[in-house]
Amino acid sequence: MADGNQIPARALRAEVITGLEEAIGKLEAGAGAGLAVDLGGGRIARADSPRGEEGLLQRLRGHRMLLALASGTADLSRLKTMPGDVQVAPAVREILDAAARKA
Repeated sequence: MADGNQIPARALRAEVITGLEEAIGKLEAGAGAGLAVDLGGGRIARADSPRGEEGLLQRLRGHRMLLALASGTADLSRLKTMPGDVQVAPAVREILDAAARKA
């Protein structure tokens, strides 16, 4: 029941939502403080991880690449297969050999 005491209302801070490409541009220019980035589907990304703005930039670049891969518009021309045998570090080769023996 109401006893006459009122809780003071606080105004919510209006947050400006930025698009993916614009946000990447701002972060690359060093002007990404306080960004809220619309990832679509009601998802918002912010620089709230321990890596801050650099972490947000990497997440946004990764998100952009995943969107391009999903839509089939990714430029994969830079990714060329290497001729010959795949070079694997000795420790990795040991793990792969052990897994093959176990199977």
